[in-house]
Amino acid sequence: MSAPKEPKVKTPLMDAYDGTFDPDMHLIAYRHHMYVQGTSEATWCKYFPATLKGAAAKWYERLPNGSITSFRELETLFSSRFMAQKEEKRTSMHLGRLQQGQDETLRSYVKKFNMEASRLPDLPNGTTLDKFVRGLGKGTFKFDLIKKNVRTMADAMNEV
Repeated sequence: MSAPKEPKVKTPLMDAYDGTFDPDMHLIAYRHHMYVQGTSEATWCKYFPATLKGAAAKWYERLPNGSITSFRELETLFSSRFMAQKEEKRTSMHLGRLQQGQDETLRSYVKKFNMEASRLPDLPNGTTLDKFVRGLGKGTFKFDLIKKNVRTMADAMNEV
């Protein structure tokens, strides 16, 4: 796509993508930068290569001239090309794998569990609590949560 340079456009000031991390994270940052400028789709395509370096810049340079007709198409090609670097999509099954170690403190397990749970979007509260309790080691805390009929993660955290 060709487009004249729009006078108000600022070249995105962001870390250049080199092909070694999740391409979708780069696209998100780029979109945020360009949305606030209110520019045309052609301008988005024109400025995108300025955010690339290394293997990613070489990939872009090899695209046939005039082969990109929209930013959506560029996003799809870019994301597909660097898909091996995409972050693994996490599910509640990841939480089910967490277990409190035999010598692990409750505080350490809670921190580890909450860190992993924060990486999961739209996780139902009941699922979170269930996975948390199942991962607890044998001991009085687990028994107390069940005995008190704790129903939410917030209530469980208040008991910690």
